[in-house]
Amino acid sequence: MTAVRIVRTYGQLALLPLGLASIMSGDLLFRDGQRVLGMFLFIGGWVVAFSGMPALNRYLKANHLREGVLKIFVILFIVGSFAVPGPIVSLVKVFDGTAQQVNYRQAALSLALIYIGLTILSRVAEPKDHVLERLASRVQRAAVFRALANVTGIFAVVAFLGARFVATHPVPLISTGLTLVVAAAVVTHKTFARARKLCTQIHADTQTLLRDFDELDQARSRSTTGTAKPWIRRLCGEWKAGGVHADEQKAALRAWDTVKLGLSTPVDTGYRSIGLPFLPDEVVAEIEAKVRTAVHGGRIGPARADLQAIQRACSGRVDILA
Repeated sequence: MTAVRIVRTYGQLALLPLGLASIMSGDLLFRDGQRVLGMFLFIGGWVVAFSGMPALNRYLKANHLREGVLKIFVILFIVGSFAVPGPIVSLVKVFDGTAQQVNYRQAALSLALIYIGLTILSRVAEPKDHVLERLASRVQRAAVFRALANVTGIFAVVAFLGARFVATHPVPLISTGLTLVVAAAVVTHKTFARARKLCTQIHADTQTLLRDFDELDQARSRSTTGTAKPWIRRLCGEWKAGGVHADEQKAALRAWDTVKLGLSTPVDTGYRSIGLPFLPDEVVAEIEAKVRTAVHGGRIGPARADLQAIQRACSGRVDILA
């Protein structure tokens, strides 16, 4: 019975992508001159897509994390529905041998818009709630969207060169285009390698901080259960400000400084103005407050829980050779 319910739910959800595909296909056909068929697919696609909305509503209510992710893909679909058809039509005409300079120009403009849209919207549309729960998918989205943006940006250059030189220098244009395609593959590899390297570094630094917390906790336990008389501990200087746990506290704070640098580093690019930080500044500030409270005598549990959540998000991308 459970399997039947799952199939029914996801079968109804499949109406949404089918409807969207029909909408985009109808738009392409309408632009290509087949207006009747294009209009039929366009209108029919909206009907099919709306038929899947009740299933989508149930799907979102089943998990509180799904709504934020849906907003990202809705925004991307709106941008893509305007920008993607142009390059697709141009690519089809290139293979047919009927492409003109105007097609290359349209493709270059559309791809440039996709590059700008992915660069901006991937950061603006990123969910702001339940950040630690979403952290693993946040890192994945940052790498994927940056890779897509880089690839579309490079292909926009290829299309621009095609519009400018396809009629006069077709042979050098082919070799230049192939070189840029290879460059796109290299940039994509470096983007995902950067994400793995950052996750590996944060995982290791967080582990060091957790161990420093353990040592601090053990030092406090020894101090609490100590058998020496209070006046003897005073003579030894253990009750001076920070004297008994000073070394453990300093070690924990130094470890946190290292962790904080990683948490504030962009996942997808070294340019912070356009990159997505591993964690938002406000979340880093909240974790720092918990860490400092734990170091200066408060409960270690809240800080430890956040750090362990960060480790879990990074564990799937640990790669010491990245």
